[in-house]
Amino acid sequence: MGRALADRLAAKGHNLLIVSSKQADLDALASDLQIRHSIKVAKAALRVSCDTQSVSTILQAAKELDRIDGALFPMGYTRGDDDGSLGADEIERIVSSNLAGIMALCGALLPTLLERGEGLFVFFGSVAAERGRSSNIAYAAAKRGLQSFAESIRHRCSATSIKVQYYQLGYLNTAQTFGKKLPFPAADPEQAANYIVENLSKDFGQMYFPWFWRWICLALRLTPWAVFKKLKF
Repeated sequence: MGRALADRLAAKGHNLLIVSSKQADLDALASDLQIRHSIKVAKAALRVSCDTQSVSTILQAAKELDRIDGALFPMGYTRGDDDGSLGADEIERIVSSNLAGIMALCGALLPTLLERGEGLFVFFGSVAAERGRSSNIAYAAAKRGLQSFAESIRHRCSATSIKVQYYQLGYLNTAQTFGKKLPFPAADPEQAANYIVENLSKDFGQMYFPWFWRWICLALRLTPWAVFKKLKF
């Protein structure tokens, strides 16, 4: 979805700083966006994590642009064997990629936006975090933490014109879901990106995408434990 968001933002004339751990993909995307949309594209090739070097590298790359008006965080990492028995290194990577790294980068950008009194942060959670279950354990815990963090940042910025949006995403048609039998349909990342970019100016706080997940998640939250513990999904 990050690629789709970059394309939609570039089409609207926004200069971009894009971040990816894959240098070749990053270079190709940057060249494509610059050629097709005549914008500036700064880039940082790394895996976002909660350490000084990661944040410093991204901020250094951002100096190639005139200014940073906001940040979107369509990032994350998960594993199929995230069942509560992962080792410390993998837990650290999951938590850093889905929560702590985002917190660190947001914290580095926040003072400038607060001083300016305007800007944008867009965070992306997952319906996997609605209720703890026996799969995606560390991932769901990190995403639930991200939801709380986004709410806190929104409260922190409430006296300014900074918009803080949090999307609770359902299944998307990506490499992570390819070939899997899903209980509900997967949304197209391009469709998601279009929707998100068209609604960047709105101050709605939290939203489910696709919309029907609001009702599915409500049903899950209201399901009694005696029933919920027997569900396998």
